[in-house]
Amino acid sequence: MSKPGREMSKQKYLIVAMAAAVTCSLAFALGAGQARHDPRNKNVVYRTVQSDDAAAAEAFKSMVTVLHHPRCMNCHSKGDFPRQGDDGHRHNMDVRRGPHGNGVAGMSCSTCHQDFNLTGSHVPPGAPEWHLPSPGMPMIWEGLSDQQLCELFKDPKQNGNRTVNEIVEHMNTPLVLWGWHPGEGRTPIPVPQEQFMASVRQWAAKGAACPSR
Repeated sequence: MSKPGREMSKQKYLIVAMAAAVTCSLAFALGAGQARHDPRNKNVVYRTVQSDDAAAAEAFKSMVTVLHHPRCMNCHSKGDFPRQGDDGHRHNMDVRRGPHGNGVAGMSCSTCHQDFNLTGSHVPPGAPEWHLPSPGMPMIWEGLSDQQLCELFKDPKQNGNRTVNEIVEHMNTPLVLWGWHPGEGRTPIPVPQEQFMASVRQWAAKGAACPSR
């Protein structure tokens, strides 16, 4: 065989070997877990450690206590406005959601809320990017069952166009973490933050299945 012919055969061998390695790696990865489609793009998948619908549903149910706490519900309740206090009363001064979730002209969230808690009781709390969800995706879960809330979390048309993995990331952002450090005079979320995040990660890793009701 001529030298060019030997070189061509060698290249073909390398291509076949690389393809086999990729196939084996993918088979190993999927054997250790499970591939699921990203609801935003059917050509993209996310992988779970080991799909377990019952474990995922149970993990989500353990998240609900936090999600229903006033520190979360005051921004995720019915109406075109935020709420305040442990009793969830309507925000004073007729504060509105606004076209982007940042309030309306002359009464934007940043007028009073900084990116940190102000010192003292009965003063505005704060965290980076303080805002309500936008009116296009208000993420209202007041009155939803555990199943309905879980389905909302997974629906990119309702959850801010996020994947399941991005939901996990969102739960660890400064604005969400503020719920455990809400400032003087406010009741923090009683469930330890590490425990909550463990449940969130478990829910995602086990396949993000929802409770039956």
